[in-house]
Amino acid sequence: MMKIKIFVTLSLIISGFSLLCAQKLNFKDKNFEKAVLENFDVNKNGSLEKLEADMVINLFLVQKGITAADDVLLFSNAKMIILDDNTISEISVKNLPHLELFSCTGCKIASFKAEGLKNLASLYLDNNLLENIWLLETPKIDQLTLSLNQLKTIDITSLKNLRKLNIEHNKILKLDISGNPALQTLNVGGNPMKEADIKKGMKTDITIFGFEQ
Repeated sequence: MMKIKIFVTLSLIISGFSLLCAQKLNFKDKNFEKAVLENFDVNKNGSLEKLEADMVINLFLVQKGITAADDVLLFSNAKMIILDDNTISEISVKNLPHLELFSCTGCKIASFKAEGLKNLASLYLDNNLLENIWLLETPKIDQLTLSLNQLKTIDITSLKNLRKLNIEHNKILKLDISGNPALQTLNVGGNPMKEADIKKGMKTDITIFGFEQ
């Protein structure tokens, strides 16, 4: 009787583990799913499972016809995500604890929100239609590139580790960099502002590009 109980218990554990291993992920964007299956469907069964997604460190999905970015949240161990040259109107990226680099250039994004990305260091959102951007709990951002967008304002006061900021060719009238002690270079060309419109702090060795000499 004891042997039977042990056997049944082990069978249930193995069945449960197999079920976990075979947990199929559901994608919202079919083009996103197609693109990841081409590269990360390790067992070639035509679907992506959680264990396969958890193994993905670098996610390169350039020019894949993707129209929604919600599926990036399925890749919890990703360190690098690149979605350049797709068509995605708005993006919200949150709770990806290992993410270090995110890029979505040329995607026609109008709204972007990053939240709880504790290790995000580089963010590239050039050549979009950005009117709004929120960066919440992203303390390690080192490089932020937002050129060729439609931004009128931007709040970077929480980015204490920011070293490089590019906001060329937006519609920004004023900028406060007084709370960015690590800032080294700032590109502001193509905005309707003068140097007097930039609020600076005690740091005076910042190199600013874009003003006529």
